[in-house]
Amino acid sequence: CRARAPARHETRALSSSRSALGVVFFPRTSLLPPHPAMASAAAARVVAGGVAPKINVASRDAQAKSPASRRASAVARARRPTTAFVDVVESEPGTLLKPFEEGMQKSLLFGVSHMMNNHEAAEYILNSKPRSVVVETGLCKAHQEKRGTVFNFAELFASIHMAGGAAEEALAFITRVAHQLRLEEQPLAGSPFWAQMKTQLPAEALVYAAAFAVEARLVFGDRPKSTTYRRLVSCPTLKELDETFAKQSARNYRLLVPPDHPVATLLPPDPATDAFERVCIAERDTILAHTIYEEAVLQGTPGAVVAVVGSDHLLGVERRWAEMVASGGKSKASAEEIEQLMTAPETTRENIGARLAIMQRLLGLRCTESLVADAFEALDADMNTLEGDEIIAFNATSEIYGAPRMLLAAAAEADDAAFDAAVGSATGVDFKKELEPMRAVRPANGGVGWSEEAIVWLRTTGAVDVSSLETPRTE
Repeated sequence: CRARAPARHETRALSSSRSALGVVFFPRTSLLPPHPAMASAAAARVVAGGVAPKINVASRDAQAKSPASRRASAVARARRPTTAFVDVVESEPGTLLKPFEEGMQKSLLFGVSHMMNNHEAAEYILNSKPRSVVVETGLCKAHQEKRGTVFNFAELFASIHMAGGAAEEALAFITRVAHQLRLEEQPLAGSPFWAQMKTQLPAEALVYAAAFAVEARLVFGDRPKSTTYRRLVSCPTLKELDETFAKQSARNYRLLVPPDHPVATLLPPDPATDAFERVCIAERDTILAHTIYEEAVLQGTPGAVVAVVGSDHLLGVERRWAEMVASGGKSKASAEEIEQLMTAPETTRENIGARLAIMQRLLGLRCTESLVADAFEALDADMNTLEGDEIIAFNATSEIYGAPRMLLAAAAEADDAAFDAAVGSATGVDFKKELEPMRAVRPANGGVGWSEEAIVWLRTTGAVDVSSLETPRTE
C-alpha cells in the first residue's frame, strides 16, 4: 500500500509565499555591523527567525491560473528566490494600474514572496522615488494595527534614534538600514551595503527600507491579521470549514505527485466554495485594491504610488482594479462594504471547539507553523473561554483532523483523482469503505467533527501489535 499523508514540511505549501497572511522575519540586531559582518550575522538570524524551505509550486499555480504572459512573468519573478543581485537600473515595472478618475496618480503593483529576498520592487522604489508605498504586511505591530496607518521616516528616525524613544525591534532595525542607504553614494548600484542587504533581507523588509530611504509614505494597506483570523473562525459555517479542509487536503496530495502525473495540475481555489480563499485572499484583495485607490486619489504632493503585495494577492488585486477601470470606478467597493470587511465579528459559540480545531488543522495544511502559532496567539482569548464539552470537542476534533486517515477520507470526497493517486496501486481493499468512520464525523456529512466511536477506531486501528516480536522466555 502506498497510501500516505503529505509530510509536515510538504503540506505547508499552497504557494511559495503562503504566509498568505504575511509574516516577515528580521535579523535580531541592535546595531548595524560593518559590511563584512552583516552578511553572516543577518543570514544566521533570518534563518533563526523561522524561514523554512517550501515546496516550489510556482510553475503549477501560474499554469493553473493561466494569466497573460506579462502577468505570468511577474508572478514567476515574485516567487523565484533571488541568489544574485542586480544593479539599480531602469527596468520593466510590475503591473501598471490604469487611472480611472481624473487626477489619479500613476500606480504600479508588485507581487513579492514574503519569505524570499526578491528585490525588484525595492530597487524600483529607490529608482523612481514614489510618493506612497502601500504594503500588504505591516512593518511592525504598531504599523498593522489599522488599515491606512502611515509611517514617515523623518518622524520615526528622529523619535527613535535622536530622542531615544522606544520602538519595536523590527522598526528600529529598518530605520537604521534606511538611514545608511541615505548616506550611501548614489546610484546604489555600486553600494556594498545595498548589495549585502539584498542578499540578506526578505523582499518586504527591503521594500520598507527603500520607502524610508526615499521618504515615501509607507502605508499599511490590509486589515489587521486578527480580524482575518476571527472572520475565518466565525463567518463560514462549520460545514464550509470542513469542505475547505477537504479541498486543501486533496490539493496537497496533488502537490506530492510527479510533475508529469495526470493529477499534477492544480485548479485555482474558488472563493465561492473555499472559505480560506474567500476570507483570507479574496476579501483582502478588495481591501488592498481600495487602499491603493485611496492613495492614488490623495490630494497634495504629486507622485506615483507603488503597491507591494504577496504574490498570492497579485492576480486578485489586478482583477479588481481591472473591474474598476472597466466600470469607470462604479464597481469599486463602497465605504460600507470596506467597513463590513474590516469588522471582526464576535466569535460564535456554535460548535466553537470543533471550529477552532478544524481551522487550526486547515491553517496547518496551507501555512507555515509560525503563522498557525500567530493565529492562535490572536485567538488566545477565545481558546481560554472553552470549557467542558467545548474543550473535549476541540481536543477530539484536532486529533481526528490531524490524522492521516482523515486527510485521506476528506480528500477522497473532494477529489477522487487525488485520492486514487495517493493510495496508488493497492488492490484487494476498498479504502473509501475502510475510512467510513472518518467520513461519518465530517460536518459535510452531518457530523460535528468528532465522536467517541471515531476516536476509539482511530486509536485502535492505529495500534501495532508487537507481541510477536517479544523474545520468548526461557526457563
